Amino acid sequence: MHDWIKTVPKAVLHDHLDGGLRVETLIELANEQNYPNLPSTNHDELKKWIQPKPDKSLAINLEAWEHTIGVMQDKDSIYRVTTEALEDLSNDGVVYAELRFAPLVHTFKGLTTGEVVDSVVNGIKDGMEKYDIVAGVILCAMRQEQNSLEVVNLCIEHNDVIGFDLAGPEVGFSVLNHSEACSLAVENNINVTLHADWEVAEGIKEVVIDSKAKRVGHGSQIINDIAFNNGEVTFQNTAAQYVFDNNIALEICPTSNVQCGAYSDVSEHSFGELFNAGFNVTINTDNRLMSDITMSEEVNNVVESFGLDEKDILGITKNTIEAGFVKPELKNKALKKLS
Repeated sequence: MHDWIKTVPKAVLHDHLDGGLRVETLIELANEQNYPNLPSTNHDELKKWIQPKPDKSLAINLEAWEHTIGVMQDKDSIYRVTTEALEDLSNDGVVYAELRFAPLVHTFKGLTTGEVVDSVVNGIKDGMEKYDIVAGVILCAMRQEQNSLEVVNLCIEHNDVIGFDLAGPEVGFSVLNHSEACSLAVENNINVTLHADWEVAEGIKEVVIDSKAKRVGHGSQIINDIAFNNGEVTFQNTAAQYVFDNNIALEICPTSNVQCGAYSDVSEHSFGELFNAGFNVTINTDNRLMSDITMSEEVNNVVESFGLDEKDILGITKNTIEAGFVKPELKNKALKKLS
């Protein structure tokens, strides 16, 4: 890894809270709670088990989330995971971070949705002060469920929540099934960023045109909607043109995309072409635990794959912060760390 990558200011917009636990925290919380389902309580064995298994079924790959969510069912555990996430990110040179999670899946042992959200918000506030990082939280609803309105209402009720997202499987579960929730969010000035990766060709249009999202979660497949003629970019549809013209941030997660089978290697990822074409690409970890990745490692992969330098990364960090959903005064605080 280049020496400057660890210390250069970095920013992340797309980082799932329940996908970023420390292995040791997962084991400790399971022991404290008498949670019996971990496949191993040995650090190295559990870490290896959690790693993506491209040759296995989706159900097996999703099992790790059952365990992280399983130990995040009380206020103290949720708060701990949140503050530790900000500590780890800050120690890795991240000056701005947005964490996201699905609050409704943390109510299985009696917590109210309000208690769940407050536990994360309190962790964000305390973590920001303790670890000198600017951060915020986005609430996710799941495409395959029918409770997205409930999640949007949580965003409206909690002023410290900075945005709304729809995550989960895309094939067969269109964002348009949640048009009422997305409209309610927009009407109430809730920032919206929606997952749209490579699985559905029309996903970008559904997110930015139909649902009025300010950012695109992932979005690497937009490369299929543009062409290069004599070095100039031409657009195959209005959605790609809209994203480009309006400088909409793409929350690109290179390592996660490779591990999910969208690309064979980071060097084959569309990030490089999109960056060179002038799209507002940002670098993100997606799930630090599941992908066994840090922001420094993610940035290093991009730097080595596409020949970027420190000036390029600082530019991406600046664009990332400017695309953030926190209040302007907090955004400016993070931006000052770039100078």
